[in-house]
Amino acid sequence: MKKLTYYSLIFFLILNLFQGYSQTKFKGAVKDDKEKLSLFGALVSIKADGTTAVDQVSVDFDGTFKVTTTKTFGTVEISMNGFITKSIPFYGKGDESTVDLGVIYLEENSVTERDIIVTTSSIDVIKDRKTPISSSTMRNYEMREKASNKDFIELTSQMPGVYTSRVGGGYGDTRMNVRGFEQNNISPMIDGIPVYDLEAGIVDWANIASMNDVASSIQLQRGLGASKLVNSSVAGTMNMILRDANYDKGGFLYNSVGNDGYKKFVGSFATGLLQSGFSANILLSSTSGDGYVNSTNFEAYSYYIALGFKKKKHDFQFKVFGSPQWHNQRVSDIALSTYIERGNGVDEPNYKYNRDWGYLDNEQNATKVNFGHKPLGIFQWDINFTDKTQLSAKLYGSKGTSGSTDFSGGILGSSAQDITDVNGQIDLTFISQYNSDTLDPDPTSVYNRDPNYIDGNGNEFYINSPYAGAYIDSNDNTVYTYDSGITLLSEITNQTFYGGILNLSTQLTDNFKLNYGLDARKTVYNKTRIVNNLFGADGYDLDFSSTPSYSLNTNNTALPEPLFDFTKKNLGATPVDYKYDAKIAYLGSYAQIEYDIWKLNFLAQGGFNRQFIQRVNYSLGNYAESNPGSGVYDIDNNTSESTSELSIDGYNAKFGVNFNVTAKHNLWANAGFVSRPPVFVTVFSGLNNDINPNYKNEKFKSIEIGYGFRSRSISLNISAYSSDHKDAETPYYSPEQGNFGTTSGINRVNRGVELDVTAAPMRRLILKGTLSLGDWKYSSNATFYDLLPGSTTPVSTLYIKDHKIGGAPQLMASMSASYEFFKNFNLGTNLKYSDKMYASPSLERYDPNFIVYKENATFFKNPILLPDFTVVDAFASYRFRINVVNYIDLRLNVDNIFNRKYISESNSSYEVDSPDPTTFDVATLSGPSFRDNGNVYRGLAGGNNAFFGLGRTWNFTVRYEF
Repeated sequence: MKKLTYYSLIFFLILNLFQGYSQTKFKGAVKDDKEKLSLFGALVSIKADGTTAVDQVSVDFDGTFKVTTTKTFGTVEISMNGFITKSIPFYGKGDESTVDLGVIYLEENSVTERDIIVTTSSIDVIKDRKTPISSSTMRNYEMREKASNKDFIELTSQMPGVYTSRVGGGYGDTRMNVRGFEQNNISPMIDGIPVYDLEAGIVDWANIASMNDVASSIQLQRGLGASKLVNSSVAGTMNMILRDANYDKGGFLYNSVGNDGYKKFVGSFATGLLQSGFSANILLSSTSGDGYVNSTNFEAYSYYIALGFKKKKHDFQFKVFGSPQWHNQRVSDIALSTYIERGNGVDEPNYKYNRDWGYLDNEQNATKVNFGHKPLGIFQWDINFTDKTQLSAKLYGSKGTSGSTDFSGGILGSSAQDITDVNGQIDLTFISQYNSDTLDPDPTSVYNRDPNYIDGNGNEFYINSPYAGAYIDSNDNTVYTYDSGITLLSEITNQTFYGGILNLSTQLTDNFKLNYGLDARKTVYNKTRIVNNLFGADGYDLDFSSTPSYSLNTNNTALPEPLFDFTKKNLGATPVDYKYDAKIAYLGSYAQIEYDIWKLNFLAQGGFNRQFIQRVNYSLGNYAESNPGSGVYDIDNNTSESTSELSIDGYNAKFGVNFNVTAKHNLWANAGFVSRPPVFVTVFSGLNNDINPNYKNEKFKSIEIGYGFRSRSISLNISAYSSDHKDAETPYYSPEQGNFGTTSGINRVNRGVELDVTAAPMRRLILKGTLSLGDWKYSSNATFYDLLPGSTTPVSTLYIKDHKIGGAPQLMASMSASYEFFKNFNLGTNLKYSDKMYASPSLERYDPNFIVYKENATFFKNPILLPDFTVVDAFASYRFRINVVNYIDLRLNVDNIFNRKYISESNSSYEVDSPDPTTFDVATLSGPSFRDNGNVYRGLAGGNNAFFGLGRTWNFTVRYEF
């Protein structure tokens, strides 16, 4: 028996010896079985025992692969996310032969990635070499690796035509610019559901800042996009696709630390599709930190629950995603000279300086805080009547709250931001003493404050007010807006929306496919203000009355007390200043056809919707005692006034064609137009129900052509676009004055060229590059309407024609490299260069009626050009296996590794030879320039407001997969 064991051992050793010194080579191509498109990135694995991969390669850009193994028997396994894995057994002789497996067709997997099928109905995703649209895609693993401690939206900055800025540096405050268009011209969608703010036209990334944890992929479609819905997209459509409940079985734990106290923990588990047809996918995360910029602390959580059931032709998905968060912000304008003053005082700015906080009672208080929680629920039912016809029904809804804090009022002609201590922070102690008249008594001090109200017992009360103008208090004193004390208020938006999308997708013939659908939605934004902190005052003038008609005493008050406790999310406090509902509903229909013939793919879309908007204004009333002497106040006497329902139509049409010249070359083109209804605040933008008489639909026209190339080692896309945007309008609003002005007739032309290249010149090395060249400018002058009563110049021409559009670089280039030094250990770097970025001042600077420095013709020049800059990021990652199914990933990201200091944006445009306002003589309308005063930083006038990009940041992550 021992001899048998001995000889058996010798036999297997010899067998392994021969196997170790012989090789078998396999080659072939991988394509999908429907459209016969190459599946770049598919994984080809050699498995000897049926489970463990001993050799692996990825399919090249042209769909081909070559793999070599020392094994003489086993299986060749071809797999790709979204397709059914195919296995091919082999038994080789180990004679250096090459086995040609030919073309291997993979069948789309309707279980693990059913969304790929549904994209033709409820989620629209670009298909390479078929859909004639410019696009870039981030898959979950890419977001997981690159997110670092950035906002997830910053990951798009490596896409052509995209610029992102952290603005003030707060968590989730990153803004995005695509092809020179601000992000209010981008249509963000979660699982095909638009999440664009219809009331204010803004995009709120902060409340979906954990999207990179729960999305299976994010695709940016630049230009008109492929979405069938009649949405607001012209610059691009951001499709964020959530994981389905029947995602692959398994889970992970993720822990991350970084600079400035950054901490993140994520846990996730998915059951996969069970035999019963049920499935579940759950994720929880928490993120917190102190922030790179001073006093930009933040705390955020996220949760995601997906439940599914699949039975024969029916597939049900129920998903809930939410991300409650709060974060301190840096919002106030800061001049370059102020950054330097808070730095070394000569030439080195304090890039982290933040004015929007201060100390009160020896405790740090942030005065600009953003907070919110707006969960989204989705129920989706897909019925596959046949393999060619599918009906997709999607219901969704959200109910949540968001808000931010801001100051109201002033002290003797100064706003709160002007009242700072020796460290440049807002002097909350001084504000509190002024509000309560507890400053050191000095009969000659201008800061002595008279009481606003004296009751029958002689008690004195100090009442803050935001009133825009002047009023007479109970002592017959005239009280002005910036003389009435400072209060911190919170602007609260309670949002409710619900809707549905019904889509029928049918393959009428082998070459002709039709999508038809209905889209309906109802949205209500309830907006108000509440008192956050009176800073020592006794009360707040709720109704802007000329004389407060309510009584106050030390025991009972008509004012909201304890006011607003942010930490407890006490959002039920009494409304002040205003309260209104913005009601928006729409009903739309659309159709899309796809026709394939020979090497041509045609795509046509059209849609129409009717939007219904209505404003309900609530009168807050006087907070008088309902029973005098009882101390009981009537705070429920609000009345409301509603406008009639106003209907506005919107529509779009798009057409595109793709021509696959050969297996490597393709050409495409698209064109279209969009008529977009104005957002709510453009129609009703005041503190009353008055309608803006000048509102009109915005019009977009776009044309784009492109070329694609695919080979074994390179993938290239190049496109050229021209977009015309007409009849845009910008309302100017303050909570005290409502809509005090509006700029109409803003017309612009954005043209440019984009290039992206991915290359694999050698094994283990991947290179990527992008280039974006733009020419973005205004195509006509605009008109400013001053809506304040008694205005002497109610209408002004703004001379902006042919001026450059600022806010993003018109020249951007990036290069990245990733190299696998040894198995599963990668080092990489990314470089991005930005140039030709102009400031983005308010267009009203081009109004000759508002110019103080009459002799300064620079007010009619292009905005100033900001300095160019280059930012370099780097990373190192290593993955090691614990056993067959468990892995640990280690990753270190260092962003801006050379700590480059650069200006990421500016909203003002003083030239160095412009008069310096700090030394300007109003009487003679003259004075020394910024250059004369030496008030210059890197060739820019020191009076320009600016935000700096973040310096060096780092993040280290450990991820355990099971």
